[in-house]
Amino acid sequence: MKNNNIFIAFSNKKTAVSIAKIVIANRMNAVCITTSLAELRKSILPYENGTVICGCHFKDGYIAHFIDDVPENINIIVVGSRSQLEGLESERIFKLAVPLQKMDLVCSLNMLSSMDNYMRLKARDPEEEKLLLRAKRILIGRYSMTEEQAHRYIQKKSMDTGKKLSDIAKIIISD
Repeated sequence: MKNNNIFIAFSNKKTAVSIAKIVIANRMNAVCITTSLAELRKSILPYENGTVICGCHFKDGYIAHFIDDVPENINIIVVGSRSQLEGLESERIFKLAVPLQKMDLVCSLNMLSSMDNYMRLKARDPEEEKLLLRAKRILIGRYSMTEEQAHRYIQKKSMDTGKKLSDIAKIIISD
C-alpha cells in the first residue's frame, strides 16, 4: 500500500486532517490534503494512480460534477451521510457512510490498492496481445469460431495444461 498515492479532500479542514492522520498512521502516502475541488484537480494531475478520499460538497462544487475530471486510474472514495451517498450514481466511486470507522477506511484503501495491483499484473504486454490476436484469427478462420469462442478455447487450453496464454497462442500459430 505504500506506493498508492492518497489525495484527501473535505470542505472541513478538521475532517481532512483527521482522515490524513489515519492514512499516515497506516503507513500510506498522503500526497495532498485540501478543502477545495480546484486544488484537488491540480494535485492529481501529475500522478498515474492513487485514491481520492473526499466528501460530497465543497465551496467550489459537488463531487458528482468532479468525477468526470478524475482520470480512470484514480479511485474515488466518497464519505458522507447515507442520504448524500444515495444521490451519487457512478460506478467509479466507492461509498463509505458516516460515522466512519477507521478500519472501514483502511480496509477499503487496502482493497482498492489490491485490486489496482491485480489489474496491473493482469495487463498483457503488447507482444503477448499480438500473439493472442493472431492465434484467435487462426481459430476463427480454421474452425469458424467467433472471437469470444476462440478466446475461451485458448483460455481453456491454458488452464488445462497449466501453460501461459501466450504459450498456447504460439502452439496454435505454429500448427
